[in-house]
Amino acid sequence: MKLALGLAAFFSTYKAEAGKDAAFPYVFYGLFAAAFGATGIMLLLGGRQDRRAAALGGFFLATATTWSTHPLARAAVGHSSLNLFSVFVDLKLDAFMAWFLWRFVRDFPHPAVSLPVRRRIQVAVRVSAACGGILFGLNLIPLLAEASGSPGGWGQQVWFTPQRGQGLYYSVVMGLTGAAFCLLSWKAYTSRGEEKRRGRVFLQLLALTLAPMVAEVLMELFIPGYDEHLHTHPRQHLATVVTVLLPGLTLPVTVPYTVLVHRVLDVRLIARRALHYALARYSALALVAIPLAALAAYLAGHSESSLAELFSGPRVLLLLAVAAVGFAGLRYSKPLLDAIDRRFFREQYDARRILTLLVDRIRSIRDAPSLANLVAREIDLALHLESVALLALDPRSGMLADPRNRARKLDASSQLALIASNASDPLEVDLEDPQPALLKLPERERHWLVDSGFRLIVPILARDGSLLGLIGLGEKKSGLPFLREDRELLHAIASSAAWVLELDHERPLQPFWQVPPAPPPEPAPAASELARECSNCGVLHPSYTVFCSSCSRRLETSRVPYVLPAKFRFEQRIGEGGMGVVYRGSDLSLGRPVAIKTLRRVSPEDAMRLRREARTAAAVSHPHLASVFGMETWQGTPMLVMELLEGGTLAQRIFREALPEKATVELGIAMAGALGQLHLADILHRDLKPSNIGYNRDGVPKLMDFGIARVIFELRDEEGFEELEDDEPDVAFSPAGGEGLDPRHRFVGTLSYLSPEAVQGEPADASFDLWGLSVVLYECLLGRKVFGGTSSQVVARIRSGRVPDFAQVCPGRSPVLAGFFRDALHPTLSRRPATAQELRRRLEAVREELLDSPSPGEG
Repeated sequence: MKLALGLAAFFSTYKAEAGKDAAFPYVFYGLFAAAFGATGIMLLLGGRQDRRAAALGGFFLATATTWSTHPLARAAVGHSSLNLFSVFVDLKLDAFMAWFLWRFVRDFPHPAVSLPVRRRIQVAVRVSAACGGILFGLNLIPLLAEASGSPGGWGQQVWFTPQRGQGLYYSVVMGLTGAAFCLLSWKAYTSRGEEKRRGRVFLQLLALTLAPMVAEVLMELFIPGYDEHLHTHPRQHLATVVTVLLPGLTLPVTVPYTVLVHRVLDVRLIARRALHYALARYSALALVAIPLAALAAYLAGHSESSLAELFSGPRVLLLLAVAAVGFAGLRYSKPLLDAIDRRFFREQYDARRILTLLVDRIRSIRDAPSLANLVAREIDLALHLESVALLALDPRSGMLADPRNRARKLDASSQLALIASNASDPLEVDLEDPQPALLKLPERERHWLVDSGFRLIVPILARDGSLLGLIGLGEKKSGLPFLREDRELLHAIASSAAWVLELDHERPLQPFWQVPPAPPPEPAPAASELARECSNCGVLHPSYTVFCSSCSRRLETSRVPYVLPAKFRFEQRIGEGGMGVVYRGSDLSLGRPVAIKTLRRVSPEDAMRLRREARTAAAVSHPHLASVFGMETWQGTPMLVMELLEGGTLAQRIFREALPEKATVELGIAMAGALGQLHLADILHRDLKPSNIGYNRDGVPKLMDFGIARVIFELRDEEGFEELEDDEPDVAFSPAGGEGLDPRHRFVGTLSYLSPEAVQGEPADASFDLWGLSVVLYECLLGRKVFGGTSSQVVARIRSGRVPDFAQVCPGRSPVLAGFFRDALHPTLSRRPATAQELRRRLEAVREELLDSPSPGEG
């Protein structure tokens, strides 16, 4: 409203005000109000499903109102003291600029930061909101004082003194805004993968459009004498204003460009397909409105004529046709608009139809198990979720349980259940940016949220407000957030489900003599119970088993459950490594064997972080990358689910004997191709070693543990835990070689495979992985570690570049390999292969030479 009124005031005052200020052209007020306003409205309307777009749109719209204030003040001159223009002059909506921007920075780029940093960002969001509210309220004091008949009141004398008030006001607003821009730059630099690219693109946009303007305003506010200098030199002031402001006029073009081409935000209405949708929809509305409006206008223009004159002559057929088209359009407008919605937004339309029908279908259900099956099946069909479950209250145990046994039980008296029952809307679960209520939950309940994978919890409430159950929904497989319409339909579904559950609780128990005898159930392991594990053969058994069925040994309590609810069954321990214990398991839904690597116990927030990294890694596919199926958690223990490699690891093969030359080169070509695919996806392995290369049953080598190695080591360094022993402990050193220093000054990886740049503490890049792969290939031919000795000796040798000469330590090998390792492990970075593709090409050239002249050491 202020923006629209400001633009109207600009056009009404332009003739009188244009040219009065030689240092600041009056036309800029209208241009920038329109440019910022159009950008903000476009983001708000098009990005309703993306809270980042909504926050950024709010920032641009609040900024646009700043440019509306001066035209409103000019229009208010000469009118009564309290008029519409003067009222909106005192509504300082730009006080909330910093709040909108901090909300955007909190979510963009995706927060790949530690939990303490995320909490500090949330504090900054609240501080900016509080400051915005206080500033907005203080600026209302003059208006309230004038309305009450005391224009010389406290507010005008103390707060809104021109120099003190405006200077303090904009100092606070712009100071908080500038701090948000600084944090945005830092987050864009420290983020990874696709988010890093998006952050860089958006920072380039800001640097081209807003940075000059913000910098100039900050200089006026905080550099003494700068403002006075500009006002005493009008021409220099004009040149400065034009230089710093003109780039901002490109916002309506640059913002859609970054959204459409670089997909910085999820703003669908800006897309070309949405323009087609708008054209189709408005054409349908015009089909109804235009004929009826034309008919009404004709009748109004011939109001003096009689009905016989109106409906006589050659015009009668045209009038009847127009009326028929208009009334037909009015009659069939709703089906036509529904067809357009179905054509352009089929998935959303189908979801709305399925969920709407589900509300009525629930009424025919009579028991909780049938209700859980119906609700879970139909909601998943509509929204395509990673997980969904309905938990109903069991009055006898006081637990919320899933009749399908797809989710862990939750105590109905828990704090989480209390929060859900008191929530007026579905409760959003985001442990990386949690609500204050979720932060206060006990860790056990936050782990329950992570284990269940729920991102939205819909309470099922009885008529008296008590909790009857919960509907838990995981993330959408599309990655899109839940829309307002989704929430409203889910709330209606919960209301219908409450009716069924109340009837189920009120139904009297059947007399025992009328209940048919049921066969005794076989004992089944509870989802929350630990399995029993054989220390000798590693086979896992249900919790009630005492002796191993394979070797008759007495079983011990395992670290994992026997079954993850409706997901995986653990079968046998097959290995232990530097990151955790590996089990062979079975995917219960797909019936395929899997490998499940259990990592160390982490906080719920870090478990969510690991899930996100695993999801990113699972999106990368290559024949020589072990498939990542996902990340599960169980009571704080992350579990990486991946392809089962039954052929053992490269470390086991090297332990038996050195590899042949041709097999080593083929292995290097395969691994270089896999690394190239990872690097294209902006993923660094950072822990390449023989134990992280495995073989399937056909002998195909595959790279493992990519995508999460960085997070695992960062978590270890943050909290200082002891790792399980591998073929070499994954220890962390400071660049100076000392242990136990600040984790921020440590590098990540296994010591013997670190590059000289990693030892020096330089930022990680693709060269780290290429060096590690070259060392692994060297070790394949050598049959033992390349760098031996104590940890400090290994660090010194790597830092100085003292790589053993291949021709001396492997005299029987081909000299072609010696030349390859001389370049691949050269102390100077520029002498080494720069990319995985280049490393692969060099290995292919080595393979050609080996084929032409086989070495005596082959075989």
